[in-house]
Amino acid sequence: MTASHVIPRAVRAALRPDAPRCYRHCRQPVRGFALPSRLPGFWRVYACPRGAVSLTAYVERTARDPTRKVREYLRQRAVPPALVTRHDLRLATRHGPELGRAAERILTRALPPRTLRVVYWRLYPFRGRDGVERRLFVCLRHGAARPVFFVDSTHVSQARCPVCARRKRSTVGR
Repeated sequence: MTASHVIPRAVRAALRPDAPRCYRHCRQPVRGFALPSRLPGFWRVYACPRGAVSLTAYVERTARDPTRKVREYLRQRAVPPALVTRHDLRLATRHGPELGRAAERILTRALPPRTLRVVYWRLYPFRGRDGVERRLFVCLRHGAARPVFFVDSTHVSQARCPVCARRKRSTVGR
């Protein structure tokens, strides 16, 4: 279960990405989707209507580094799990003043005062051995609690989720 109530709405709003459009894919507006988890912070995946992921962020109020927990969570949901490497995860410490006045007031009133640790996962588009450009997609058709992260060509009209494809193949043979 996500404990997003630990981080107030004004602070979560201040953490939204600045570029609200899909980067290097379709230029459509991205939308933030909350991903429930058992971790004490909250997850957001920012994706366009076709599922191309611009950014995935996990935020927690802690002094510790949550990167290891984040990597485990993402590997459980990525096909293949090797998509998630430590090189693609970035840890940032966010303080009140950089998030705006409303967020700063909320964070300074908290006892004990804690900083926000944000782990960003951004997998930039890349060319495969076959020369085709690929990028990260997310499928939320399995429910927000079970997102599937996968890589597909940037030029397909609809990204092909490997879990959905397996289900279709298994039901066709019946």
